[in-house]
Amino acid sequence: MQQQKIEFRKERDFSIVIGDALKFLKQNFKPLFGSIIFITGPFILITGVAYGFMQSAMMQNAYSGNAIGRFNSSVFSNSPFNSTYFLSIGVLLFFGLLTNILLNSVVYNFMGLYNEKPFGEKITLLEVGSRVWSNLGRMVGSMIVFSIVCVLIFGVIGLIFVGIAAGIGTVGAILLGILLFFAILFFIPVISYIVPAGFYVVIRDGNFIFSALGKVRRYLSGNFWWTWLIMVVALIALSILQLLFNLPATIMTFSQTFTRLQHITDGSSMASQDTPVLLIVFYTIGLFLTTCSSSIIHLICAFNFLGQEEKHEGKGLLSRMDEIK
Repeated sequence: MQQQKIEFRKERDFSIVIGDALKFLKQNFKPLFGSIIFITGPFILITGVAYGFMQSAMMQNAYSGNAIGRFNSSVFSNSPFNSTYFLSIGVLLFFGLLTNILLNSVVYNFMGLYNEKPFGEKITLLEVGSRVWSNLGRMVGSMIVFSIVCVLIFGVIGLIFVGIAAGIGTVGAILLGILLFFAILFFIPVISYIVPAGFYVVIRDGNFIFSALGKVRRYLSGNFWWTWLIMVVALIALSILQLLFNLPATIMTFSQTFTRLQHITDGSSMASQDTPVLLIVFYTIGLFLTTCSSSIIHLICAFNFLGQEEKHEGKGLLSRMDEIK
């Protein structure tokens, strides 16, 4: 069958949201992921190297030397949380945030170009890069302000829960912790939808993040459970896929940990440095594939939002009626 352009302004149920996201990937796989790799790829690589170096350095420091040497040496000299660790954390956070901004911008600007162009016309890397650069300032500002507000909100909530837990005793604190755990699990799927959809509105409409989030929340009214179900299925499927991407690094980490513990027990030390380097490579590849595959969630969030928007506003239906007239 001949492929057709995906209509953005139409109502979507569960199957159509997933189907349109996968159809979009199928139609634009090479140019979309080419744009992600060339624009976002260098920052993903730096983030992956920082993460891999942090993990391998922490393991080396935690399990360096023999058991007797560890007892006789300073606690801080053998601590995995040294200056190298915190430097890796800083690089990881900075470039991780930048990677997330660019990934959002590439995917959603690509969607905008797809919707504007005639079906079949090629979307070039230069066009995507130009769009990303033009709204980079607004995206960076929105992401920074949003992150700061989230840290403040969760910090206040954490302090409130700590205060409540301190006043209700040990059993009450445990029950409160269990309740909080299940509440987080319940709301994570919807939060995982609202935030990417909000940044889609930031890019498409030029709104600031809180105005965009307000629009997403307004359209979510009456569609909460469908959205929750869509995101649960999408997050589980993506988690399994990303688990496979990171499986080599995970296996090597466990293997390295058991090997080092065995050497500590035997009173010997490991002289080889090949495994940490290989571990950094595996972590970098895993993070690179994981980040690229996250674009699927961004597409699902965007198409779900577009379906809810059409349900509330009906602009697509009105446009089609005008065409018939």
